[in-house]
Amino acid sequence: MDHIQDDKLKVSVHYMAAREPFKEDAERNETVGSLNQKVLAFFKLSDGGNTNYVLYHDKAALENMNQTLGELAGDKKVLELKLAQQVTQGL
Repeated sequence: MDHIQDDKLKVSVHYMAAREPFKEDAERNETVGSLNQKVLAFFKLSDGGNTNYVLYHDKAALENMNQTLGELAGDKKVLELKLAQQVTQGL
């Protein structure tokens, strides 16, 4: 068995408008910002105009793009997140 896999996190990101979640074995030192880019590409989405997409962990928005996935997961081996669309109304 490959013991290096033990250091990885099983990450899944659910997006309501998609049938299948994003899934990846991620490094614990990967940042939220890096994961966010991969997730948006997977779902073929992009931030722009008045629409942004925000990752959530336990109902809390992940705003620090430099935070690592390992910090979020703690001692858990699985990290489940949600992606939500956020629309900003014009003035």
